Amino acid sequence: MKIPISALAFACALGITASAAIAPASAAKPLQVHLVAQNASGETGTVTMLDGPLGLIVHVRVNEMTLAQPAHIHKGTCAKLDAKPAYPLTTIADGQSQSTIPGATIALVTGQPYAVNVHKSTKDVATYVACANIVM
Repeated sequence: MKIPISALAFACALGITASAAIAPASAAKPLQVHLVAQNASGETGTVTMLDGPLGLIVHVRVNEMTLAQPAHIHKGTCAKLDAKPAYPLTTIADGQSQSTIPGATIALVTGQPYAVNVHKSTKDVATYVACANIVM
């Protein structure tokens, strides 16, 4: 299967292997949303999503390299999140994480309100430090 060079270059820039980046022909273009600081954290960053053959590839980068930080995709918006995570993401370490959500797609997470939120630490999950609404 041929993959457009732009998608391959984008995936490689994220550190995603070429074989993991090969997406179905019907896959959406990569989507990037910006994390906005919450609770005076000063923490910002990006969430980049790419449809992959095994599911939605989610790459989170934050500007702060602090303690390990849990991150999740929740139903709702940053202003009003469902407290129960819809999709857990790999804990952020050294300012980034990468997860694959089996069976999920960009179309799924943009078809209704979803948001990515980042917690202060594994010991302080009640404090949200950054959030991004997932919108196209």
